[in-house]
Amino acid sequence: MNAQEMYEQAMRELAAKISLIRSGDLACDHPIKQGDNYGTSCSICGERLAGYGYNARDFSLPCLHEWWPTGDGFHEVCTFCETVRQADT
Repeated sequence: MNAQEMYEQAMRELAAKISLIRSGDLACDHPIKQGDNYGTSCSICGERLAGYGYNARDFSLPCLHEWWPTGDGFHEVCTFCETVRQADT
């Protein structure tokens, strides 16, 4: 089997795996993530992983917060929706 044939076989296997993941028959481990100011999503299955999801258009869903310290030691802010909460001390 030459390099071209090996590449084509690998691509067929990958396409089959992606098809199984998208159909829900195989769990996705989210190997490829894509993010922006709205959030992060899996590029394979499309699951929203943080915030409102990558390239969000529907903000009716609750934000999947990602908390970061504000610097005052007492509060944290969500990277995506900018909600502020008291930090766990």
